[in-house]
Amino acid sequence: MATPDPAGATPAATLVLARDGTAGLEILVIERAGTMGFAGGAIAFPGGKVDALDIACAASFPGAAALAPEDAAARVTAARETFEETGILLSRGPAVSGAVRARARPRSDSHAIGFAALLAELGHRLDLGSLKPFARWLPPLGLHRRYDTRFYVAAMPEGEAHAADGTEAVHARWAPPAALLAEADSGAISLLFPTRCNIARLGQFETVAALLADPTEPPFVQPEVVDGILTIPEGIGYPYRAERLELVRRG
Repeated sequence: MATPDPAGATPAATLVLARDGTAGLEILVIERAGTMGFAGGAIAFPGGKVDALDIACAASFPGAAALAPEDAAARVTAARETFEETGILLSRGPAVSGAVRARARPRSDSHAIGFAALLAELGHRLDLGSLKPFARWLPPLGLHRRYDTRFYVAAMPEGEAHAADGTEAVHARWAPPAALLAEADSGAISLLFPTRCNIARLGQFETVAALLADPTEPPFVQPEVVDGILTIPEGIGYPYRAERLELVRRG
């Protein structure tokens, strides 16, 4: 396969929050609003485009100095979007009430305030090192909308709880990866190809500790179409790696 070339693609980031459930690893997913221009109605992870404020403030976060600027900005995006869409703060600091979160989330979503400034108001501190790179995905060439998306994983912070924003994320829930794949197979939910591949990969881990200790180098994946099948390379940690093109949801 060709080496992925992100030229012209829009930088984006997404976050897989994980916790240990009674039956093993569980991950937090959202249902995107049906009115969304991209992946409307699909089950996804919290995330979105890297914006100018994320880039501008990334260097101010603990842990940023050890990262490439693009990586640092994407981690800010992943944490910010997770807060906006689910209400979960990955940062540490004083308890933040539901009322304060309800006021802060739309300010962040509308870009009225940068995430670093918002956390400073809350007395919180986010270490970018708490987000672990999991993968980077780039759509095949030729698509009119291409996002260069970095996937990160993190443990659900103790004491936090999710609450979908009701705008971009109409629902949020915890589920084992296997259960999500079964729902997709039955047609109960819709998954984009990268989401399905990453959920299948997450299903190989039984605990949060095992997921965060995974030594696999985060792959940079660009699927290709071969004989009518969308496919990704072997040997990069993915048990699900091909789907017939006519079955692929394209946004």
